[in-house]
Amino acid sequence: MLLFVLSYYTLIYMTPTPLINPTTFPAVRFANISVLLGVLIPLIYIVGGLVFGWMLIWSAYLIIIAGGDAEKVQKAQQTATFAVIGISIIVVASVLVNLLGFVTNIDFPFL
Repeated sequence: MLLFVLSYYTLIYMTPTPLINPTTFPAVRFANISVLLGVLIPLIYIVGGLVFGWMLIWSAYLIIIAGGDAEKVQKAQQTATFAVIGISIIVVASVLVNLLGFVTNIDFPFL
């Protein structure tokens, strides 16, 4: 009998409440590819900018600690060059897609 009372008490009063109510906060659903790209492309820009900044800071740090060693300075300069090339590719791709949209009169809502 005691077990029945405890199990009844647990079912009625101790049920955990869900962290997210699925009726008021449904899971993210993408209506089409444009909505998905509208989420992903800004994230790609942010991550690309953060990686670019980190690579420049790292290459500056490598130059500082190189101590006059020409080989270490060259490796640091290569790191900075790769960072600039990477961010240039991101910017050129974005400009080309915007130019393509302008020429063809297609609105890309994700840019």
